[in-house]
Amino acid sequence: MNQRTSFFLKDLQIRIKKSVPVRSVIHSMERRGRIMIISVWGTERRMEEARHLLRQRHCCIPISELSDFDLSKIDVILLPTHGIQGSKGNYMNKKLLPLPDDFWECLRDDCLIICGQPNAFLNSRPQPKKYYLSDERYLAVNSRLTAQGTLYFVLDQADRILTEMTVDIMGKGHCGIEIGELLRGLGMNVRYIRHAQANKSKNEYRLQDYKQMTPGDFVIICTPVPVLDEDIVKSWNRPVRIIDISGVHKDDERLRSHPFTYIRAGNLPEQFCWKTSGKAIYEFAERVMKE
Repeated sequence: MNQRTSFFLKDLQIRIKKSVPVRSVIHSMERRGRIMIISVWGTERRMEEARHLLRQRHCCIPISELSDFDLSKIDVILLPTHGIQGSKGNYMNKKLLPLPDDFWECLRDDCLIICGQPNAFLNSRPQPKKYYLSDERYLAVNSRLTAQGTLYFVLDQADRILTEMTVDIMGKGHCGIEIGELLRGLGMNVRYIRHAQANKSKNEYRLQDYKQMTPGDFVIICTPVPVLDEDIVKSWNRPVRIIDISGVHKDDERLRSHPFTYIRAGNLPEQFCWKTSGKAIYEFAERVMKE
C-alpha cells in the first residue's frame, strides 16, 4: 500500500468514527486496487480485533450506518461463529439488529458472506458463503487456543501435581487432539474416549467399555453430541472434574446435581485468546476474498 492510499484509508476511518457519511469518498476508494467494502458484525472482542485488522486496508461500514448506505456497494459481510438468526436474518444472540427491512434483498448476488458455520437462513440466500469452521488452517489455530483455555481450568481445579493425574478426553477431533497433546506434554496421563473404533495402544477406549472403567481426575468433553448419560455418571465413585468445552449438554443442572465438579467452559478462544482468534478470522477473510 502506497503512502497516499494509507492516508486515504486513515481519513476515511476518521470520517466513519465521526459518523460522517462516507458515500462521497467510496467511489475514489474503489479505484485503488482490491480494497473491499466490508461490514463486520458482532460485539465479541475477537470480532472487534478482526474489524480492526481489516480496517488497515479495507473500508469497514458499521452496522449502525447501514440504513444510510448504498447496500449494493457492500462486497463482504463478516459474521461471528453462529451467524444470524430469525426468518428475516435480523437477530443475533437473541437481539434485534438495526438493519433496514430490505437489507438482504438489496445486497448484490455476488456479495460474499463469511461466517463460522451454516444455518437455515444463510442457506436460503443466493450469495456465496465461506465458513471458517470448515477451514483446516482456521481449525488448527482455533483448537490450539481452545487447548490453552482448557489448561486454565485444569490448573484451577488440580489439587495435585499434574504428573500424578489422569484426564479422560471425550472425542478426538481437532480440539481433543490439541488438548491431549498439551496436557500430555505437562506430564498428565491422557486417555481418549471414542464412540466407535478405539486403539488401546494409543490410550483410546470405546465409550461402551469406558462405562466399566474408573474415571480419571478430569473428564473433558469435546464431542459434538451429548455423551454423558445417567448410567455413566452414577457409576463414578470418586471425585471427578468435568470440563465441558462442547456446550452440547443442555441439561447441565443434572450434571451439577452429582457430587463432582461440572464446568461449562464456553467460548474459550474468545475468553482467553481473543486477539489471536480475531487475527485467525481476519486471515481467513483475507484469503477467501482473494479467491
